[in-house]
Amino acid sequence: MTSGGVLKTTAIGCALAAAVALAAGVLTGHPTIGAGLGAGLLLGSANGYLLQGLLGRGTPFVASTLFRIVLFSSLVLAAAFVLRAAAWTVPLGIGLAQLVLVGAGMRQGLKR
Repeated sequence: MTSGGVLKTTAIGCALAAAVALAAGVLTGHPTIGAGLGAGLLLGSANGYLLQGLLGRGTPFVASTLFRIVLFSSLVLAAAFVLRAAAWTVPLGIGLAQLVLVGAGMRQGLKR
């Protein structure tokens, strides 16, 4: 089983969810919340591709994990400066993207 299909499904699902989050935020008068969730979903969907790329280059798993934690934590801190009160939405979006990744993996695993 390859991860390509799972990652593609995750990226598509997260892009759609990001669009819905942004639209819902704008329609409800909270565009920063929608933008934060959308950004988090898009960032989180890149996590699988980043892991695959790092491991494909021979990076040890622990090193790639630490790198991704530092990278995503830095992005969340940057979002805190930009979004101020709605900064919590970016890590929430990243977490939701991981749930989409798990769902896509389970879907592919159950097909086999």
